[in-house]
Amino acid sequence: NISAKHACTETKYPENAGCYRYEDGKEVWRCLLNYKLVDGECVEDEEPSCKVNNGGCAPEANCTKGDDNKIVCACNAPYSEPIFEGVFCGSSS
Repeated sequence: NISAKHACTETKYPENAGCYRYEDGKEVWRCLLNYKLVDGECVEDEEPSCKVNNGGCAPEANCTKGDDNKIVCACNAPYSEPIFEGVFCGSSS
């Protein structure tokens, strides 16, 4: 679901992480939802919270917790789409 234009080509990143390439060529990786960064690895987060790092959601996204104790991200900006379930908000095209 991420287009080739936004797929990272230069950046190495750990398992359970997503990487996004911005229009300017900058590449950023973040742990996927319900994972947290520990010693350079993305490990399962037993107690995910929106209070810590916006729950792993993009800084510009709304973070809520679902009934199953999992984090849910909502991208707010017009024409902004959730990438990796809202870990990034951007254009998929």
